[in-house]
Amino acid sequence: MHKTARKEIKILLIAILLYIIIIGGISVMRHYQFQTQTNDMGIFVQNMWNTSRGRIMQNTLEELPNHFAIHWSPFLLLLAPLYRIIESPYTLLIIQTTAIAIGAWPLYLLANKVLQSSRWSLFIAAAYLLYPPLQWVNTYDFHEIAFLPTFLLSAIYFLSNGRTKLSALFFILAASTKEDAILIVAFVGMWLIIESFSEKVGGFRAYYYKKNGAVIVFLSLLYFIIAIKVFMPTFGGGLLRLDRYANLGGSFGEISKNLLTHPGLFLTTIITTQKLIYLFGIFAPIAFVPFFAPSTLVLLIPGLLENLLTTYQFQFQGLYQYDAAIIGGVFIGVIYGFRNVLKWYPQKKKVIFRFFFIAIIISYLFRSPMSFRAFPIELFRANSHWETLRAIVRNVPPNASVSANTNLVPHLAHREKIYMLGHEPEPVDIVLIDGTDLFGFKNEEEFQTYADSYALSGNYEIQSIGDRYFIFTKKK
Repeated sequence: MHKTARKEIKILLIAILLYIIIIGGISVMRHYQFQTQTNDMGIFVQNMWNTSRGRIMQNTLEELPNHFAIHWSPFLLLLAPLYRIIESPYTLLIIQTTAIAIGAWPLYLLANKVLQSSRWSLFIAAAYLLYPPLQWVNTYDFHEIAFLPTFLLSAIYFLSNGRTKLSALFFILAASTKEDAILIVAFVGMWLIIESFSEKVGGFRAYYYKKNGAVIVFLSLLYFIIAIKVFMPTFGGGLLRLDRYANLGGSFGEISKNLLTHPGLFLTTIITTQKLIYLFGIFAPIAFVPFFAPSTLVLLIPGLLENLLTTYQFQFQGLYQYDAAIIGGVFIGVIYGFRNVLKWYPQKKKVIFRFFFIAIIISYLFRSPMSFRAFPIELFRANSHWETLRAIVRNVPPNASVSANTNLVPHLAHREKIYMLGHEPEPVDIVLIDGTDLFGFKNEEEFQTYADSYALSGNYEIQSIGDRYFIFTKKK
């Protein structure tokens, strides 16, 4: 290995380690300081705790009692044995951060293969680690879809090197993260077929891309149909999140038909100020480079359509897990976009580098959760509110059924019955109330009515801490 390449690999490994320490530290502190929520940290903590005890993906926090009924994510089963050994929400957060950071490695290797430049490859890998949407995915609780970019980048890298078995393994892992991830894998297959017709790909390599692309598309679509028609219904569910697209239709088929027959509906849904700002936030941090490799934009179709066609605003704010569906494709586009730009303008490499560098830095400074505007410095300060919550949580018996505010639930989810306030189907053993937190209630009156239902029942002992915290314990 060339001396320069060895040096840059060391730099990359240090950057990955720093990412894990810094971003992982923020994720851990968010949970420690009660910033994680029922949706979705509490859900995954209880899912993993139950699964590690043989109750596969059961929980009391979602609208159906089994997570597989809502999202087909068999990848989570691979984490259960480790969770059994280290039973802690921090286990999930650290694994997630490590997996996301490691995605910079296959990205670097793929970029080096395509661009034949370890320096440009290091630059792209650094852009990945500094990419604001990636960091927001990482810092907002735990989600299985966060593993998708690393799996996709690994699969494409191994496929490009003819290591079909390893590639297949990572494509399977990618598809297993979530039911919509299966469609993203299918579009990777479509991209490979498109690439096989490129003049840059010829001979056996064109056949290799075309053959593998067709196999990926076929198996992915078959798996998607089986997942939504067999696996998810087996657990009592299906594509429940279609309600977020109710403006387009009531079923998958109806939505597809309406989009094809009413193109105006498609345009009016995706062309809004907020969604255009969202798109700018996706592409500006990488200087719109993927547009110089138009075929790679195919990789973004399922993820972008999922986020742009909905009226559920959290999917197009660029601050949550939903962008994990497009990050892998974005950076494949960066690699191939740079390949074209550097070929077209070989004398302007320094200008291209500076422009991309400025885009990365400006986006990082203004959009990253580590930016001067968003850095959560309060997580590292003493806070009597959080200390009180910590003391309350420590005194809850492990076998009691509990209802609590959304930010307490993830800290109490190692039990069979845990609910967010107001969502318990029947009275529980212990109710923990922060009187200033009305989340989940329409107004203060509804909140008060809920609290009174326990207070006036005569079945609970009431302990108050100051004028803010109330603990209802069922009388024995």
